[in-house]
Amino acid sequence: MHECTLPIGPQSPTMKEPMCIRVSLEGNYVNDARIRMGYIHKGIEHLFENKSIIKVLYMSEHICGICSYAHSACFTQAVEKLYNVHTPKKARYIRTIVAELERIHSHILWFGFAMHEIGYDTLFQYGMREREYILECFERLTGNRVIHSINKIGTVRYDFKKKDVPFVLERLAKVEKMLPFYLKMVEKNKVVVARLSNVGRISRNMARKFCAVGPLARGSGIKADIRKDRPYEAYSEVDFDLITDNRCDSLARTVVRLKEVGQSIKIIKQLIKRMPEEKIPPFSKIPPYLGKFPEPKDKFSYGQVEAPRGENFHFYKLEKGVVKKARIRTPTFQIIQLLDKLLIGVEIGDIPVIISSFDPCFSCMERMIVVKDGKKEVLNEDGFRAKYC
Repeated sequence: MHECTLPIGPQSPTMKEPMCIRVSLEGNYVNDARIRMGYIHKGIEHLFENKSIIKVLYMSEHICGICSYAHSACFTQAVEKLYNVHTPKKARYIRTIVAELERIHSHILWFGFAMHEIGYDTLFQYGMREREYILECFERLTGNRVIHSINKIGTVRYDFKKKDVPFVLERLAKVEKMLPFYLKMVEKNKVVVARLSNVGRISRNMARKFCAVGPLARGSGIKADIRKDRPYEAYSEVDFDLITDNRCDSLARTVVRLKEVGQSIKIIKQLIKRMPEEKIPPFSKIPPYLGKFPEPKDKFSYGQVEAPRGENFHFYKLEKGVVKKARIRTPTFQIIQLLDKLLIGVEIGDIPVIISSFDPCFSCMERMIVVKDGKKEVLNEDGFRAKYC
């Protein structure tokens, strides 16, 4: 049978960010797949170096638009841990609400695009409608729809006012009302089930072997969630279920994400009901290194949060309020190594479904610093492609 090589990407309707997959086909089936990355590499870790804490706080939000808060939360957590900064209860509640709104937004946006990949554009349009409700909540609570800039060291930028409660609850109720319908469409619609069921299977053992995180791991039956394993902010004070599914395929990952939307709404409702009456403390414009907080003996700290796609990990070296080193491990970095392995042997029409089920974020992931013979080399996009693609 004739064999051919087909490049998918870097610009392709299959992916919302640039990536190139070169697949070798034997008939209609893939017998080899090679992934090429580096099209949106921006050297964010290197850009952090020798910047003040305040500057990096804002820069960290621009690692990714969809999960901007998760990156800001990681950096804030690392700084507050190192400087032993106490964050008031109300500020922690507000942060957790924003984190869960971001999870809902990310999962619904993903769901809409996933349905678009299989040609179910009605659900795509419905998903965009529900997403708009969450963006309206962001705009009301933070002043921004995408990059929220809510975190400050030891506090938050905006208070959560009583007049905002009906606004937020009304929009969450609209999303919650539609969840049973979406789950029914995913699990009962014959076309959706045919496109997702038994496609992109990641066994429990395979997920463990490759240290999968987030909905990808939970869709393979693994109970892994930083909110439960190492609670931060207000997660130890709320009740919610850890969603898992043992089917291990694209359908399982879809169901996990949709059910997690319901749990996020449950968390937000609890926090709103228990929201303290206290005012949030004003943020001092004096950075920690100018006297507000004592300089710690240790220079290293880390932040660890459950982003919409899974565990997000930041590691920093800080000296006198300046970031000297930064290392970021995003969820996509953990799971992307599985992608080419899942494509072997599948029909070419299943490639978009498998890629979509990963919910990859290349803007988060792409960084490259090469250390060779004790010398550090920061590559630009052309250099990265020439050496490693």
